[in-house]
Amino acid sequence: MSRVEEINYPPQEVQEPLYPNKKNFEHIILWMLKNNDAVEWAHFTEEPIKISQGSLSKYTTKLLNQGYILKVKRGVYQITPEGEDRYNELSQARGKKRKLSYPPKTITSKRNWDHVILWMVYNNNYCKWSDFLAEPLFINQSSLSKNMNLLMDNHLIRKENKEYRITQTGKSEYS
Repeated sequence: MSRVEEINYPPQEVQEPLYPNKKNFEHIILWMLKNNDAVEWAHFTEEPIKISQGSLSKYTTKLLNQGYILKVKRGVYQITPEGEDRYNELSQARGKKRKLSYPPKTITSKRNWDHVILWMVYNNNYCKWSDFLAEPLFINQSSLSKNMNLLMDNHLIRKENKEYRITQTGKSEYS
């Protein structure tokens, strides 16, 4: 592959972080490989993508091990049919944004996270971990983990397939 060959870079909506400071490098790498015949290592580290060497190494190794990409020769990668399927999954998931109900400011301002979490799972069908990390809540990982475990230990919420749902006990406790 020649360095002069024109490379297609992903649009801004693919490059934007899913939540604060969390770019989806797997999606970006697969997008570039799907929309180009082959991509050199250097293309991932240049503007406008500019993935750090460490992150690029981590994600290319992960994608290689999962069979989503192939290493054609040193520093040159291509996408596999399984990788195209994975890319399509990631693209569809990115397009689907659930409409969530968030607690009023009076509840969130007190930073009583167990109450906020219970409010969220009570007023939404289910919640994912990432729902609590994004706007407008921004609960830090440590507080979220501590409060989720506390609520699960008290059988107020349960975790099913990475989704948190309220239990009957939780409903009666909350109402």
